[in-house]
Amino acid sequence: MDGNLSQGSEERRKFLGIQFVNCGAYGRLYKNREGTAYVGHCPKCGAALKIRIDPSEGTSARFFRYYCP
Repeated sequence: MDGNLSQGSEERRKFLGIQFVNCGAYGRLYKNREGTAYVGHCPKCGAALKIRIDPSEGTSARFFRYYCP
């Protein structure tokens, strides 16, 4: 493994951890290219999820629960 990667030469993608409660699954939402929202879907049922980014109103939490429809 190349030690240079741990020195920040490759930026990690920002994500939110999501527990999809109804489906008993875990997934991640990744920041979109515009940097305006985290987007993804449930790995079991495919339910789409979008959480917008708003620096003036928001939270610093990184993990959430979501109840699929």
